[in-house]
Amino acid sequence: MKSWSLLAAAAVTAPLLALSATPPAPADPAPSSPATTSGATTFKDAKGDAGRRKLDIRKVTVRNTADALTVRVTFPGVRQTYGYPLGYLSVWLDTDRTRRGPEYGHFMQFWSDYRFAETRGWREHPTPQWGHSPDGACVGDLTFDSDPGRKLRYFEYTVAKREGCFTADAVRVAVTSVNEGEKDPYRPYDEPFVDHLGGRHRWTSWVPQAG
Repeated sequence: MKSWSLLAAAAVTAPLLALSATPPAPADPAPSSPATTSGATTFKDAKGDAGRRKLDIRKVTVRNTADALTVRVTFPGVRQTYGYPLGYLSVWLDTDRTRRGPEYGHFMQFWSDYRFAETRGWREHPTPQWGHSPDGACVGDLTFDSDPGRKLRYFEYTVAKREGCFTADAVRVAVTSVNEGEKDPYRPYDEPFVDHLGGRHRWTSWVPQAG
């Protein structure tokens, strides 16, 4: 497992609103009905709905135990090692049924960095305990992992549960990927290609704590 220091950052994007004269578009489909095996709950996303294949979210797996919360985001994969695009990946966490929106998020920018942070209104809200330079008191509770071949097959984020840092019982997640272009050769897109798990700011069902 690699620590948070190997990758990171945040990306919150919002698609343009349709003109009022335009007929409403069909609602985004919700993430598929979850499948739970070996203590992990998996939600599938539609294939080919990202506009570009690299950051087409295929499935999201949540493992919620008494000790830690792990979220794995799976993509189709690429042939080239480190064939990552320019762009972002955001994983929002809802841990409180009594309030709207997420409480925390994993935010990663390809070719840059990775952060875990508290959130307000779907935006990152930095706090000292999760900050860097210097590292906050809770940063050591984070681990980041990816497929062994580094071929964009999955990214996995884990935060340990500890009083004073991160605690949660049942959780639900929302995931967004943003593809802004190609790294090698460098070619930014005029407009980013965005994919969501089910839909923008669309939550999975609640995943109870196991064990």
